[in-house]
Amino acid sequence: MKKQTAILLLIIVTIIWGGGFVAIKQALDYGVSAGLLNMIRGLIFSVLVFVSFPKAVLNMSREQLKNGLLVGTFNFLGFILQAIGAIYTTPSNSSFLTTTNVVMVPFLAWALYKVRPKMRNLLAVVVCMCGMAVLTGALNTRFVLNIGDRYTIAGAFFFAMSIVLLARQPAGGHFARGAFLLGFTLFAGSRIYAFAIEGVNIAACDWNRAIWPILYLAVGSNFVAQSLQIIAQKHLSASTASLVMMLEGVFGSAFSIMFGYENFTLNLLVGGALILCSLVLSEIQIVKKKKL
Repeated sequence: MKKQTAILLLIIVTIIWGGGFVAIKQALDYGVSAGLLNMIRGLIFSVLVFVSFPKAVLNMSREQLKNGLLVGTFNFLGFILQAIGAIYTTPSNSSFLTTTNVVMVPFLAWALYKVRPKMRNLLAVVVCMCGMAVLTGALNTRFVLNIGDRYTIAGAFFFAMSIVLLARQPAGGHFARGAFLLGFTLFAGSRIYAFAIEGVNIAACDWNRAIWPILYLAVGSNFVAQSLQIIAQKHLSASTASLVMMLEGVFGSAFSIMFGYENFTLNLLVGGALILCSLVLSEIQIVKKKKL
């Protein structure tokens, strides 16, 4: 596969993920709770993977199982906190704040694997914090993140943890094994949360309308987008892939405005641009070393 084709596939992935922020908001508006939404999403995702790649799923090793369950647990926590946060914040804020996980990854890798972050990572954090201050209106009043923003940032942290752990997954495994475990842990964890903590009322949901955004998330954002991501990233460097996937926040904001969840504002433009700049800074080399 040519590099240009791989980049195009990743752009398609970010478009699908960007639409996912609106789909989450729609499902929540139709009465589907955060836990129930992710329970159904995880169930459909894992079933689709198993039906498509049964031999690969059944032949996973013990190490692949352990790694997949660990990564899946952090992935579940990211999804559930993201969905809870979406109840209280806009799809645009949710999309931009979720993408801050790219800035967190170098510092988590330092804590877990002793890989020291570079100066550009520190600068990226400063720019990212400025972007969040503008995006959330902190510069106009006092610095306060609403409860939805805080849940979303916490979710971004767990997404970052899953990315760091996924980088150390056992070699030689079929991608379907990890994908199945991501779906399974999302289903299992969300089921416990939905019925033990939320006390969910299935009959209160408007299923005639909610089923469509749920299917978009399960089939589109999970099964299709994550499969395309794995295929495309085999032909791109990590830095190139990360830069392309930053477009998720841009498309999330665009879809939010398109579907009428918010108006286009200067805070949205400047805050979003600063967050995107922080993500770019976390991936580029600022000063080149001189050759002796």
